[in-house]
Amino acid sequence: MKTTDATSDPIGSRSVDIQAGLGQTYQLTIKRGFLALVIMFASQTLVGIGLSYGARSIWGADTIDLPTIGVSSVLLGGFIVLLWVWNDIRRFGPAFSHQIGLRPSIISTRQVVVLVLLLLSATHALAWTYRSVLLPLWDQGGIIGGGSQVFAHIKESGSALKMTGFLFLGLVVGPVMEEIVFRGYLQSALARRLPAWAAILITSLLFTLGHGPTILWPMYFLYSVAWGWIFMHTRSLKAAIAIHILSNLFYAVVGVMGWEILA
Repeated sequence: MKTTDATSDPIGSRSVDIQAGLGQTYQLTIKRGFLALVIMFASQTLVGIGLSYGARSIWGADTIDLPTIGVSSVLLGGFIVLLWVWNDIRRFGPAFSHQIGLRPSIISTRQVVVLVLLLLSATHALAWTYRSVLLPLWDQGGIIGGGSQVFAHIKESGSALKMTGFLFLGLVVGPVMEEIVFRGYLQSALARRLPAWAAILITSLLFTLGHGPTILWPMYFLYSVAWGWIFMHTRSLKAAIAIHILSNLFYAVVGVMGWEILA
């Protein structure tokens, strides 16, 4: 029986992975890639509906804090997604974790760090140009992203518990969950049937649709393409998760400091 070393294959490899002595492993499919996406959005939506009705029945409709409900639903939904991923890894074996990018980078740590810093700087410079230079020319200045709007609301409330939950979501659960779903599952699955650039573009379009406001979609698309590229280049989610966390951290620092730049 011929065996193929999965660690030597690109993300879009069409080769068959073989576990030593255990036969053919499960192959990530496009269907499962989209299933991960559906589970992510469905879990957040259902948890959000449950929390909203629960809060309304206990405290009344006038006391519902929608931004807090939103953060809580994404946070709890994120845990559900990560539990589902963990179950997949247990079910399909260690080789499956490699298929979704939970593996070491194929380039050195030093190269990864350089790439992350260069991409972080380049994408934020381009995003700043779009948001702070181009949009004002169209009388659309001062627009901030949905996450920054929620951050401003929680900051104004003065609740340390709410802020802790938001930061934990933005700097840990959110980046890990989104990178596993969009890059690990969806992009990896698409790349098995499509060219790598097509897999990145399709994944980025879907990633962008899940963020708002719509006028900032070019920024989100830019970020997603960059994160998809670094995932493709390193074949590891570590770099994509790292740059996603640093990007969110940048926005958090901007929000805390009250800087009028790309918040």
